[in-house]
Amino acid sequence: MATIADLIPGDLVVSSGRSAVFIARTQHPLWPKLQLVIWHLHEPGGSRWSLDALDSRQEAGDINPASDADREMRIRNALLIGELP
Repeated sequence: MATIADLIPGDLVVSSGRSAVFIARTQHPLWPKLQLVIWHLHEPGGSRWSLDALDSRQEAGDINPASDADREMRIRNALLIGELP
């Protein structure tokens, strides 16, 4: 199980049967002890964006092994097409 701090942009994270592409994280503007985490979620019937305030030590889910090219493709698909591969 990976933590938020372990994630690399483009990672495909699976948790409780749901999947999401991790896009980015930065210090949260309102809660400095938390990270603002951006995800592109894949859900039945479509996909959507999610912005969360999370602790960097919080467990995110399982990461599917991927190459840098896989991660780049996932990010491009999320940003340009709005779909997960």
